[in-house]
Amino acid sequence: MQQNPAVTVPVQKPHNQRQRHGDWKQAILLLLPMVVFVLIFTYLPAGMSLVLGLFHYHLLGVNTTFAGLTNFKDALTYPIFWTALKNTLIYAVYMVPLTIAGAIGIALLIHQKSRYYAMLRTFVLLPYITPVIATAIGWLWMFNPQYGMFNVVLRWLHLPQSQWLQSPSMAMPSVALYTLWHGLGFNVVIVLSALSSIPRHVQEAAAIDGATGWTRFRRITLPLLSPTVFFLLIITTIATLQAFSQVYALSGGTGGPAYATTTLLLLIYQTAFQDFHFSYAASMAMLLVLLILLLTLIQNWLSKRWVFYQ
Repeated sequence: MQQNPAVTVPVQKPHNQRQRHGDWKQAILLLLPMVVFVLIFTYLPAGMSLVLGLFHYHLLGVNTTFAGLTNFKDALTYPIFWTALKNTLIYAVYMVPLTIAGAIGIALLIHQKSRYYAMLRTFVLLPYITPVIATAIGWLWMFNPQYGMFNVVLRWLHLPQSQWLQSPSMAMPSVALYTLWHGLGFNVVIVLSALSSIPRHVQEAAAIDGATGWTRFRRITLPLLSPTVFFLLIITTIATLQAFSQVYALSGGTGGPAYATTTLLLLIYQTAFQDFHFSYAASMAMLLVLLILLLTLIQNWLSKRWVFYQ
């Protein structure tokens, strides 16, 4: 009896080589516009700024000579640079903890499934979508020492009145107050998104075991929110170190009074586009980038001790 030869069954590959090649081409085509955009409007200006900081550059392109690290040395010996650095760090000390604590507190409040918090949720998110310059005009009126709303309230409460933006000691806290009102909504949205991903049964099990609200927040909610808090810490620190629009609007572009609201980015703007010292401004911009990079690395190193990923 003749036996049938063995039938060879072709083994299908999990991914066809031609299909994978087509996927790569499609991915490159989809990413290419964004990559070109980032290269042209982010990395190219950053590279040009670094090169510019190494030269004595003239606006008309004449007498441009290599300066090496001279511009960086001059920036570090410029007294106003250190004043702007101190103001920027003080502003960050105001804003970073207040923003994170305020975002967590408000998010926990409006996260409740109750119709009473719907209006509060709207009012918290609304300032974030308003233009800085437009809302700053209204806040300039409220900060006015003569007829501003803040001093009217203080007068009604029989409390000492303030000069607000006209006072060297109160100008930066006033800018921080406006920025907190304007930008807190974005952080609240981020925390709300993180709260919605926390399993409800974990909170319910802790409540059944007799854990109080504060214990549940400290032992369950906050550790589960730690990756989100770390993200907010990074972006808030970077944003505060790059403060410009609100400072420019509330100080009239001067950074006054007596340099009280002059931040590093405002000083860079004034040096470049008012004094036309572009190389000097580029060197200060690179120093600001190094400061942001240093603080980000420190925060990333410290995060290994308190950030818990699920």
